[in-house]
Order: sequence, then structure tokens, then C-alpha cells
Amino acid sequence: MALIPIDQAGQMGIVKDINAWQLPLNVWTNGNNIRAEHGAIQKTPGYKEVMASCPVAPYHIINLEVGSSNYWIIGGLAKIYVHNGSSWTDITRTSGDYSATAKEGWTSTVLGGVLIMANGFDDPQFWALSSGVPSTSTKMADLSNWPASTEAYSVRAFRSFLIALNIKKSSVPYTRLVKWSTEAATQAVPTSWDETSATVDAGEYELADTRGKIVDGVPLGDAFMIYKEDSTYSMTYVGTPFIFSFRQLSPTVGALSKNCVVEFDGGHFIFGNGDMYVNDGRQIKSILPHKMRDYVFGNINGDEYEKSFVVADYANTEMWACYVTSGNSDAQCDKALVYNWINQTFTERDIPNLGFVGYGTQADPLTSASWNAATTTWTSETLNWNDITSSSFISKEGKTLVMVSPTDTKLYRNNTGNTSDGTNMTSYIERTGLSMDAQGQPNQAMVKHVTSVWPKMSVSGSTTVNVYVGSQMSTEESVAWEGPYTFNPDSQSKVPVRVTGKYIGVKFESTGDQTWRLDGYSLDVRNAGIRGSKMN
Repeated sequence: MALIPIDQAGQMGIVKDINAWQLPLNVWTNGNNIRAEHGAIQKTPGYKEVMASCPVAPYHIINLEVGSSNYWIIGGLAKIYVHNGSSWTDITRTSGDYSATAKEGWTSTVLGGVLIMANGFDDPQFWALSSGVPSTSTKMADLSNWPASTEAYSVRAFRSFLIALNIKKSSVPYTRLVKWSTEAATQAVPTSWDETSATVDAGEYELADTRGKIVDGVPLGDAFMIYKEDSTYSMTYVGTPFIFSFRQLSPTVGALSKNCVVEFDGGHFIFGNGDMYVNDGRQIKSILPHKMRDYVFGNINGDEYEKSFVVADYANTEMWACYVTSGNSDAQCDKALVYNWINQTFTERDIPNLGFVGYGTQADPLTSASWNAATTTWTSETLNWNDITSSSFISKEGKTLVMVSPTDTKLYRNNTGNTSDGTNMTSYIERTGLSMDAQGQPNQAMVKHVTSVWPKMSVSGSTTVNVYVGSQMSTEESVAWEGPYTFNPDSQSKVPVRVTGKYIGVKFESTGDQTWRLDGYSLDVRNAGIRGSKMN
């Protein structure tokens, strides 16, 4: 018996752009609804509906916390609502409904505690504070002092300014124009956007040296990064008389659409047009080639690319690049490429036809009110020992992702349970093209017998996972899978199999309400000699 160990199962993540037989042993070639964390592969957590009876199809969401008050604000196409922890309130402007579209959606930002939202078709909206705090009795309103007959594709806060991007004036588009306000007072919106006045700091500047339109902007340290379709610029405060200076950071790298750039510890994560990047403020680095680039951009629905967006799950050091797949008839984001910025791995997961995802505080609806009320046991509880405290049973009030689905007219809290809002999810990780022989060396000429799989994994409760083993005699053959073989680590150490081929595959899968963690596995490989067959 020659046990070939394959450890550090979560070190490399999934790679689909390189042929399987060219990859290191601990790289995976396929998978879904899993994450790479702590050197292991784990089933992705579930999600469950929260803030039930959502009054409109939600396309945008943002969280505001002020003292002990917690608000979730959603943007529909025609109305804006707020949830205060117990009920929904319509805070749509009194002048009438909005004209947002599903493709262009909303952007949101906060300046001095004041929420500002923009959709590119209406005047930017703001939620005025009442005695320094938001109030559900206050309606959204057209942004005070905003110029008439003017719309902005995106509005973002930077320092004490508001930056409006991709402007339309009297129905004439100025897609490369940056427009900024004068500085705002504390807990107030700017008093002027008049670029012709010498007494205020408002101004305009056109990024005319590249052809693409501006799609968004996000602060990065002391600079404000402006992303066009085809280029990136740095906007820096310099004071009077110019107020801001502009420098081109990249003439070729831009963002795919609005809401496709998010800040994290390493800079900006960018969902770009044909790649994904990290911008540290000095240079922009491509991170997707030779991993998942061909796969992702071959899988995106090109007619719906504007609905793509990025969200950061800071608690789990993950970026979700969300997009509509080519086969999705619902035309909302149904797939997320997940990038862990600590271990620099990529994995995938399904998402429930989302319009957007917010990050903030939301109680876990599956937790109990006290230790005495907890119904789980130490055997069935899915949290790690070190994670279980009294607060685990109260509400798990830590920040998390809240997803909005216009298709379902629902909001979902991520990291809740192990199912897709009560429906079991299929999670799997797969590797094909393994060519190591009994000595552990790559050998594409040798035929191998695999007689057992020894998973190094844990599973919640007394549940089982499915194990499959596959084989190929040629790289041009499809994988012939054997299984499923059920595996329970509580009572089994190995899975007996009988598979023969030059290239071996292995797959671990779950289909139930459970969690699992795979740290590695070993294969019992025996050499069977070199046979005459098509060599690759």
C-alpha cells in the first residue's frame, strides 16, 4: 500500500484556467458553495430570510448604525424603504416615485452621518438628520443645493466633499465629467455645487484623455480613485485655487460597472472589464489570470454585465464578485466568485438572484434567546468550541452580509444555518487530472489502481458526505466517476474504492443540512504498469 498524502486542502483554492494535469496536487479544479479558510476547504454557510414582508423588490441596501439604533435602507426602482429593527417605513421623497432601472441601480454613501443615494435618472437623494440622528418619520428628499436639470450616475463622499461622477446636464451626457461640491458642515449636506463661484470650493474637471465613461469612484487613503470603463485616475486634495489635482494611474484598467470597487486592507478590489485587480494606490495588479479569468468572463451574461457588483465580507476576509450567469433567465446575480484576500484563493458559491449585498449588523434569526433556550447539543452544534459563548445563543450581532433579491422580494442574512433559506444546498469540491504514481511522482504514462480514499475531515453531528473517485486513460476522455460512497468520519477512516486509470479524480460532496471541513486526504495508489494507449 502506498498512501499519497494531499494536505493543505484550502491553500490554493480552485483553478479552472489551467489544465488539471498541470496543477499541483492541492489545487482544486471545480467546486461550488465552498470556501477556503485556515488551510482547509469548508462548506459555505447558509442564509435565511430576515426583515420579512419586504414591501418592494429591493435592488440596493445599506446599513446605518447610530448609537443603539440600527437601520437597513433598501432602494427599489420607484421607492426607498427603511427597516428600524421591527418594521418597514416608506421614506420615498414626497414629490413622487423614482425612475431607477434594474441595470443601473443605485449607489449610496454617507457624509457626516447623512445618507445620500443616486441612480443616474433622478436628483441625488438625501436623508436629513433629526437632532443629529436619522428618523423614520423623515422622508428622503432631492439633494439640497444640487443644480437643476442635472443627474449623476454615481455620488460618493470624500473628506467633507461630495463627488458626483458621470454627469447629465439638461439631458446632455458628460460621461467623463467629475463634479464636486464645496465642503459640507458637520451633519449637513454641501451648500453649493456652483463651479463658477469664486467664493466656494465647488468645481468640475473632465477626464478627457481616455475614451471610456466614468462608472464609479471610491476613497483610498488620502486619494479618491475614479474608475472609468477603460482607465483609473487618482484625485487628490491640494487646496485653493485648484482644490483637487488629477493623475492617471492606469490608461488600460477600469471597472466593469458601478459598485464594482470595494476598499479593504490591501487597497481596492476591482471587478474589471476582463479581469480582477487590486489597486494599492501606487499600482494596479491583476490577480485573476491563470486561475479563473477565462472561466468567469466566459460565464458572465454579456447583456446583464451592468448588474455585476462587489461586496466585502470583512469578518471572513472575503470579496464577493457577483454576476449574472449566461444561463440565468431571472437576469439577476446568481453566482459569486469569492476571493479570500488573506490566502489569495478563489472559490465559488451560488447566490439567490441578488440585486445587491450590504454589510452591517443584523441578528441571526436561528439563534436562541439564552443558554437555557438553546436546542443544540455539543454534538450537533456547528460552531467551533472557541466560538461558542453566551452571545452565540443571543443574536450573533457581529457584522455580516445581508443580501437583497428583487426576484424573491426578500432580504437574506448570510452566515445563518446551513441551508439556502430552508432548502438544502449541494456543496462540493473536486479535483481531476491527478497523475502521481505509487512513488508520489507525476507519471502520465503509468496506469494506477486506487483502492481507497482516506479523508482528513470533520462533519457536523452524525451526518455523512459523499465521496466520488474518477479516472481517465487519456486527457481527451471524460472522467468516469464511481460513487457516491458515503463517508462518516465518526465511524470510518477510509472509503474503499476500485478505480483504474492514468489520471485520477476525487470529489467530496454534501447535500444536507450540515457543515464540514476538509483538511486533506490520502489516496492508496498502486502502479499497474504502462499500457498502450494514446499518450498525452
